[in-house]
Amino acid sequence: MPRTPATAAPDLSARKGSVRVRGKGRSGGRDHSVPLYARARTTPAELLGELGRPAAGPLIRDRDGRALSTRAADTVVCTLGAAAGIGPADDGEAFGPHVLRHTFGTDPVRGRGKVATAPVDVVLVAELRGHADLNTTRRYTLPSEVDKARALEALTTDRWAREGLAPHP
Repeated sequence: MPRTPATAAPDLSARKGSVRVRGKGRSGGRDHSVPLYARARTTPAELLGELGRPAAGPLIRDRDGRALSTRAADTVVCTLGAAAGIGPADDGEAFGPHVLRHTFGTDPVRGRGKVATAPVDVVLVAELRGHADLNTTRRYTLPSEVDKARALEALTTDRWAREGLAPHP
């Protein structure tokens, strides 16, 4: 997930079904286009109308009408997560934007959760996340010990069941 919460209203493209965002990156990030989820593909005018926002400037604003800072966006996400009863991640990390970024990397690659119903190629996930280097995506998608055990059991059990083999003593 891109880090920049201050997406400008004109950067929403109904025709393309995408939004232009700036990632975090070492050199201030790079702009890239992210496809919108099918349910979010309303026209920018409808979206802006629902939000009561003008057609120019930041899409997400603070009380004074300025672009919402990354810190303020992090606070909003953490507060909404707590209100929804979302607890810490599997590794114990408190819920927040960082957990969401990991979820958007891990769940599609694993084909689990509400993010993906089947595994998605890691190269495609890297593109969706705006990563120029697959190693960056890899850091977000490293398997846990539970993932490794689950994969080993699936490989072994499926083969034995499929071929009618018994495990070797």
